[in-house]
Amino acid sequence: MENQTWLQMQQALRDIDFPADKHAIFAHVIEYTSDGDVLKLARTLPPETYRNMSEVRSSVRLDPSVEEGTTVTQRAAQARSHNKKVASYLREVPDTELS
Repeated sequence: MENQTWLQMQQALRDIDFPADKHAIFAHVIEYTSDGDVLKLARTLPPETYRNMSEVRSSVRLDPSVEEGTTVTQRAAQARSHNKKVASYLREVPDTELS
């Protein structure tokens, strides 16, 4: 999810009364916008009852590239790379004989 999509969804829900379940949230979003990304985001909400906007925000699926500052292209290149990032304490240390 891009930040812009979340902002549009937040704007669509600006006057919704909480608590609200997924169905009510989705119906409210449909009344406000026909943007496919925003509707898709609303559809991905788990079927719960939300007490406030913060709970809605914590339930939406985030695109990791938005949070980590990487692009989809960068993540794809990293997935193809054989140089995986591994914490130093997890790296295998080659056995060396001391003479």
